[in-house]
Amino acid sequence: MFSRHRFRHLISRGNQFRGSLNAAEWALVLLVALLPAAIGLPLTWNRYQLDVQAQLQSAAARAVKSVDQVFGQVDRSLDEAAPLAGQPCRQARARLVSLAAFDPYIRSLGLLDGRRLYCTSVLGAQDTVLPFTPSAPRQLIYRQGSGPLYPKRPFLMRTLLTGQGQGVVASVELAYFSPLLPGQADDGRSGSLLVLNGQQAVLSTQAGVAGVPADAALRVMAASKRYPLAVQSWVDADYLWSGASARLLRALLLLLPVGVVGAALLLGYLRKRGSVSGEIQLALRNQEFLPYYQPVFDACGRRCMGVEVLLRWQHPRQGLAPPDLFIPVAEASGMIIQITRYLMRRVAADMAALPLPERFFVALNLSPSHLQHAQLVDDCRTFLQHFADAPPRLVLEVTEREPIRVTPQSQQVMAALRRMRVQIAIDDFGTGHSSLAELNRIHADHLKIDRVFVAAIGSDSIANRILEMIIDLAKQLRITMVAEGVETEQQRAYLQRSGVHYLQGYLLARPMPLEQLRDFLARLKEPQEEGQAAG
Repeated sequence: MFSRHRFRHLISRGNQFRGSLNAAEWALVLLVALLPAAIGLPLTWNRYQLDVQAQLQSAAARAVKSVDQVFGQVDRSLDEAAPLAGQPCRQARARLVSLAAFDPYIRSLGLLDGRRLYCTSVLGAQDTVLPFTPSAPRQLIYRQGSGPLYPKRPFLMRTLLTGQGQGVVASVELAYFSPLLPGQADDGRSGSLLVLNGQQAVLSTQAGVAGVPADAALRVMAASKRYPLAVQSWVDADYLWSGASARLLRALLLLLPVGVVGAALLLGYLRKRGSVSGEIQLALRNQEFLPYYQPVFDACGRRCMGVEVLLRWQHPRQGLAPPDLFIPVAEASGMIIQITRYLMRRVAADMAALPLPERFFVALNLSPSHLQHAQLVDDCRTFLQHFADAPPRLVLEVTEREPIRVTPQSQQVMAALRRMRVQIAIDDFGTGHSSLAELNRIHADHLKIDRVFVAAIGSDSIANRILEMIIDLAKQLRITMVAEGVETEQQRAYLQRSGVHYLQGYLLARPMPLEQLRDFLARLKEPQEEGQAAG
């Protein structure tokens, strides 16, 4: 007996197929191995850039907040000095000195009369003409140091006009703002700018850099809501790569094992599938698949009306394998159609060599997916052409192991089969995927009652009641019934009384190879000939 445990060793013969993946399958394995890294590394890189950008934005926002605080203090000092505008320098200077001394950011306070700076907290009375005319109540002006008043360093002037062209001015050195700007590295890979009026860079963390470099990989800007100042920060690609390298390496060390495990699982699956598929291909080439024939009788159990073809695999080392052990594998691997076509050719040659009774039928099992292939029509035509005179009726038993999809393609195929007088049977009705709607759309000629329901005859079980419903349904649809698995005389008698047309099972005959079928049919014919002679 061919055991299921031994079936697992079928692929041991297929060493030539083990691991023999084609280029597309190897490419798929490689893709699975690299896919986690291919997806994860760009995501990690993108996440790192977003983190750096968020850090730059946060640092720039903090710098702007600090600048706002500086000029907020300067504006308060200017507001306190505003009453001094227009007063003589000797009268106002002491107060100017006091206010400048207590403001940590103001280097000098001065009084304006139009463009004329006439008094400062540092040098006292002056008569200096400014190179600009204050034109707004409050202005922020960038200047480079010049003259005896200011050192030769850049500074910002904050003006406050009080009316009649008079006002006060504060000078603030930009050196105060340098520690506030982010990006203090001196490697040239990052930096920040303090920008006035959205265009003039008045302070930079990188010497000689007056704008954001064109090759900057990331750039951000934070603008003040109170002053015409903004902080722009940037980093270049080298900065990003140096910072991201450690994170990318950690991600790679995590993602590669995931890809390797996935590829190993896929490789094992493909090799296993390839081994079984290779076994089936080799079995087809070596003609190891054998048809066995189980006679089908009339309801009385006396006359053989036809045979159902059952497939067996004569494995050279494992022995004879029944179909339920390899047919699911063949269906999963997509090779069931090749096996069916091989079987039809083999059965046609067998039946053509036998003297068959009149109206004899040959039933072949068919996967539902085969109905979607127009080639089936040609295969059936070839089958019937093997018989010179009076070919047997060909019955295709559609199994319910998968749903029977009624599509325009399958309807065309079934219409062509009906024109050739090929009949359709629904096998194992009630145990699979069939439905009444599909039964009506397929227009089946025969309904095969599964052995599960036949075995329930004589019992008070649900299966027995389902059997009665199936028989009643078939009668209403006027479909020929065939009962499988008839093993007792009680079952035969019940089925005959119920109007079932054909019976098959161990009570009547077991599946047999061709030579035994030849002898079996001859023995059945002899009593009939003797009876005719006696008559």
